[in-house]
Amino acid sequence: MSVLPSNSPASTMLSRLTSAMRPPKSDVRPAGGSGAARRLAVSALGIFSFFLLWHLAAASGLVDRIMLPSPLEVFHSAAAIYETGELAQHVQASILRMALGYAVGSALGIALGVVLGRIAFMEWFVGPVLQMARAIPPLALVPLIIFWFGINEGAKVFLIAWATFFPVWINTLLGVKGVNPLFIRAGQSLGAKRGTLLLRVVIPAALAPIFSGLRVALSISFTVLVAAELAGALAGLGYFIQNSALSFRVDNIFVGIVVLAILGFIADTLFMALLYWLFPWYRAQQSGK
Repeated sequence: MSVLPSNSPASTMLSRLTSAMRPPKSDVRPAGGSGAARRLAVSALGIFSFFLLWHLAAASGLVDRIMLPSPLEVFHSAAAIYETGELAQHVQASILRMALGYAVGSALGIALGVVLGRIAFMEWFVGPVLQMARAIPPLALVPLIIFWFGINEGAKVFLIAWATFFPVWINTLLGVKGVNPLFIRAGQSLGAKRGTLLLRVVIPAALAPIFSGLRVALSISFTVLVAAELAGALAGLGYFIQNSALSFRVDNIFVGIVVLAILGFIADTLFMALLYWLFPWYRAQQSGK
């Protein structure tokens, strides 16, 4: 792979071309303090309204309290489980499985998306197979995965990686194929070879769709996590929910569901915060500036 010397005029022009594919710095400004505070207040109000409606529904008597415990009862159950250390054990097991499966699926999705997006033959050859596989629900693979891997950690990680792979792959593929041809021709006119074009032009121009795929895959990984743990686990939130259902502890079922929701919210918030910090131009693109 030929790389342009860092001090050559062509390399300088290519760096300017790469910068030109992003919004100008003047457009990339974080939201003002008042705007951020307003957004935080509205979000907090939405969460409070949700729990208030939940409490009113539980207290109305229209639904059996055993079937729909109040948020306060769920909180008390969560506190009791947390004191025993059981909840932390399940959370840790689930996070480790989800993180590993998400990392493997995302890495493969980005790699194959770039390859198929840049090599037409590979897209024609491999693309139809992946498109057919994309239509297979992860739950349909559970019996087969148990036959292949048993009920060990490999089965759960494989299922999460499978579900994570496809949104990352398809968004990367579309992002790479959607790169403005003018950027590529401009890079070629400056003497950039294939490897340099890929790293300095194509991938930077396709980052926004790749980030969208990674964000969608992050939420999907939490969804599939429960199914993976229901397939056979000795720890994890899915295992905890299943055991609670077998003992008819509806309050504990709600504990597992709420904890999953909180973990998903935290993961998405941290993911977007990291993106905005590493790539400030992405915030401006998301806000439509």
